[in-house]
Amino acid sequence: MNRLFITGDLHQSIDICKLATNRFPIQKELDKSDVMIVCGDAGLVWDGSNEDKYWQKWLSEKNFTTFCCLGNHENYNLINDYPIVEIFGGKAREIQSSVFYAISGEIYIINGKKMLFINGADSRDKEWRTEGKSWWPQEQISSADISRAFYNLEQHGFCVDYIISHTGGSEVCKQLGFASTISDEWLDKILETAQYSKHYLGHYHLDKWVGDSRIIYNDIIELY
Repeated sequence: MNRLFITGDLHQSIDICKLATNRFPIQKELDKSDVMIVCGDAGLVWDGSNEDKYWQKWLSEKNFTTFCCLGNHENYNLINDYPIVEIFGGKAREIQSSVFYAISGEIYIINGKKMLFINGADSRDKEWRTEGKSWWPQEQISSADISRAFYNLEQHGFCVDYIISHTGGSEVCKQLGFASTISDEWLDKILETAQYSKHYLGHYHLDKWVGDSRIIYNDIIELY
């Protein structure tokens, strides 16, 4: 069927219920050719526990394929142990047979749409978290992420349909009343250079447009 949907943070068991059949009933009509994009903080790889495995399996048994941007509440150390595979014209980490995590800076062609993924965001609450247990330094967008993105954008004439990220960039922060972070400033370089139709992101636990950027939390949007 090749349909394409996008939603916001799952936070493992906390917000994953938005993908339950009673909340997203159209999934009964879908199959594995249909893709659900998650804009970061999926939280499916957190501590390697049985709960991780339960929710990974729960998603893998859905009538769609799940493809996740990475946010700031992710165990980057454990995620890096998952195999890298070729999918949608780029490289991604395979969490389950139909659950994947994007690699930052990769461009994927998903059901006819060209999509650049930029992983990461800065945790504003990391002073109350424990490094290596509840936050990871790799959450921050890096120069290597941006270099990879620029290299891939050049191969595509600096033009994509959508940019998918977790954090929003400086303008989104300004409109929401937040100070921008290092990750936002790195993302700005992409948003200011690439040609794109829409920018989708999570992170702020809102469902709201800010210019050409759509913040998603509970909404599930079909992309055309």
